[in-house]
Amino acid sequence: MAYRRSLWKLMLDEFKRLEQELRNIEEDFYMKIKGLESMRGCITPLYNIYESGDELIITADLPGTSRDEIDLTVSEDYLKIEAPCRSPARRMREGRYLLHIRLPVEIEPESVKARYKEGVLEINAKKKIKGFKIKVE
Repeated sequence: MAYRRSLWKLMLDEFKRLEQELRNIEEDFYMKIKGLESMRGCITPLYNIYESGDELIITADLPGTSRDEIDLTVSEDYLKIEAPCRSPARRMREGRYLLHIRLPVEIEPESVKARYKEGVLEINAKKKIKGFKIKVE
C-alpha cells in the first residue's frame, strides 16, 4: 500500500511540474506576442469565425482605419488582413494591423465578399464543396 501512495505522489508531483512548465511556456508566448505588437504599434485584431450552413463568416475588429486602406488576401484555406491603425495618443507612431488566419474549412476564394462598417470587417465566403450529388435516373 505504501508503494501505491509513493507512486501516486510521484505522479502528482510530475503533473504539477508539467503544469508549471506549460504556464511558463504560455507566459513566454504571450510576452513574445506583446513584443511583436509593440514593434508594429498595434495590437492583434480580435476576430471571430462562424460556420453557417454552406458559408463561413469571419469578423475582425479594425477600429481607426478606413475601408480603402484594408488589404485582404484569401486562398482556399488562408486569410490575411492588413491595414493601418492609428492611436488616439498623438505621440504614438502609426502602426499596422496584421492578422493571419488558417481557416477551419476550405472556401471558394472567388466567392468572398467583404464589408467594413463602424470598425468591423465582415467577410463572407462559400465553403468549398467536396464532392457533389448526382441525380440517379
